[in-house]
Amino acid sequence: MVEIFDWLIFNGLVALNPGDPSGWCYVTERGRAAADDQGLMRHHASSLLSNPLHHLIEQRVRSQFLLGEYEAAVLLAFQEVEIRVRDLGGFSTSTIGVHLMRQAFKPDGGTLTDPSLDPGEQVATMELFAGAIGAFKNPSSHRQVDYGDASIAAEAVLFADLLLRILDRYDPALQTSAAPSS
Repeated sequence: MVEIFDWLIFNGLVALNPGDPSGWCYVTERGRAAADDQGLMRHHASSLLSNPLHHLIEQRVRSQFLLGEYEAAVLLAFQEVEIRVRDLGGFSTSTIGVHLMRQAFKPDGGTLTDPSLDPGEQVATMELFAGAIGAFKNPSSHRQVDYGDASIAAEAVLFADLLLRILDRYDPALQTSAAPSS
């Protein structure tokens, strides 16, 4: 029981009544929200995003996610990935989507291709970015996507976060030794 009580407090579902020496608690707004049918699922999904996100998506994506706008959060996160690839690769705004990813990361000539990688790894990196944009950004650009499971939306946001952190290696302003030369 003590572990359960600690978990409820740690996750902000209950709180100690301020100034009450008896130790009585009350159910917080977050606790009341978690009590409905989808509440624990939303709580779990939010906890997946408990760590800071990449600075390019932290504020806008997190706020959309916390509002329950999961499709908007995922779309915004992957739009930032696309914008970042375009900027780092020096592409025009008319180069978009999967085509942009394939051009930026294509083996033997992509502006963001890491020449230190094995050719198979270069192809895998190209496919990773192209697949991510094709699977998570493009659908919401063309139709309504229902992320009925908030955890899937949270994990998609975390995937975009990972891709943005990978792209940081290509940013000369960050002066990392891992940045490939193009």
